Amino acid sequence: MTAEPRTKGFYGWWMLFFLWVVYTVPIGFAFYSGTVLYPYMTAETGWARGEVMVGATGVMMLFGLSSPLVAWMVGRMGARVTLAIGGGIVTVASLTMGFVGHIYPLFILLSFLNGLGIALASTIPVQTVVISWFYARRALALGLVLGGGAIGGFLAPQAVALLVEANGGNWHLGWFVISAASLIGIAVSLTAVRNRPEDIGQFPDGALSQEASIAASKRPTRTYRTPVEWKFRDAIRTRALWLLVIAGVFGFWVWDLVYSQAPYHLRDRAFDPETVAFLYSLAIGLSIVGRFAVAALGDIIEPRYLLAFGTLCLIAGGIMFWLASPQVEWAAHLYPLLCGFGMGMSMVSTPAILSNYWGQTAFAPLNGLISPISVIAHAILPPIAGFVHDSMGTYFPVLVVALAGAVLAIIAILLCTPPKPKEGTVSN
Repeated sequence: MTAEPRTKGFYGWWMLFFLWVVYTVPIGFAFYSGTVLYPYMTAETGWARGEVMVGATGVMMLFGLSSPLVAWMVGRMGARVTLAIGGGIVTVASLTMGFVGHIYPLFILLSFLNGLGIALASTIPVQTVVISWFYARRALALGLVLGGGAIGGFLAPQAVALLVEANGGNWHLGWFVISAASLIGIAVSLTAVRNRPEDIGQFPDGALSQEASIAASKRPTRTYRTPVEWKFRDAIRTRALWLLVIAGVFGFWVWDLVYSQAPYHLRDRAFDPETVAFLYSLAIGLSIVGRFAVAALGDIIEPRYLLAFGTLCLIAGGIMFWLASPQVEWAAHLYPLLCGFGMGMSMVSTPAILSNYWGQTAFAPLNGLISPISVIAHAILPPIAGFVHDSMGTYFPVLVVALAGAVLAIIAILLCTPPKPKEGTVSN
């Protein structure tokens, strides 16, 4: 290390702000805003709901299946470059979608490309940087950064929907806005993100020296931290990892149904388009409460208990989502709170558990293993829900399956206790 350690002005707090911006753009605009454009696309093209939801599946499939590639690129090129490459893919794919998205084969292809770009520009690189910069305050840092997705998810879909509605349902403009926003993420990634504190002569949590950083990492914490850096091959043999996978696969099914089908379901229940966009965005926006709750409590209360509580909120929110109608308006306003809070809490608790149980070194490769499994499970639900509604005229059977999956997830979470390191695992 050639740079002298800095004793003032810990850049990690600024890093959280820049990562917040970087994460907000692909998640808020590219991931969530595309969904509010689907009803306008189906109205113009005549596609069935199941057909357009194949596009949502394409986004989610590549978002998950590309995780090993993302982890490899983070390790090889660094998170900063990976984030910029992902933003470039989203920019080009969304711009092209605005021009030729009405051609179904191209719609599917571009959806897959958007999923790849979002994966490269968001979760794994952002979380990896946060974990590199913070140890003692890891849950706080993760919650603050991942809250950007909630704020972006609240504001971006509404802004895009208002623009499209004001222009007579011209969904092409929505994709152009998503493309333009992605350029901001690229600029911030290249100019402000730093992969590790050591790159600028600093140390995790603002420690004044390497010795102080090592000593701080060995101090007792109020939540479990692995005393060793796990090897990937040892981590995948632990029971706790696969219980966490089960929780990740089944725990988010309620959210998958709510976020993908709300623009249709709420219109079916006779809500006007402006209210639909607001309630849809509100559910995403209120997830910031859950994310910040983990930020405040995740270093005090074991994140697995927070994850279980978040999943329980999703169950209650799914029931309210089904009851929502202009006649049962209280349910329409309660479901975004419960679903948003539960999703936000679950989303931040999961990487906190992963890093606390197995350490920084194994985090990215374990994410690369877990994400394809969980995202494939999430990706199949939106088109299934769409096709079930096309054939039966209701989402109820899918909701029942999603609620049952959430119950199974809670059981897995409560059984997911910290793994015990074995001989040969690398010490901190």
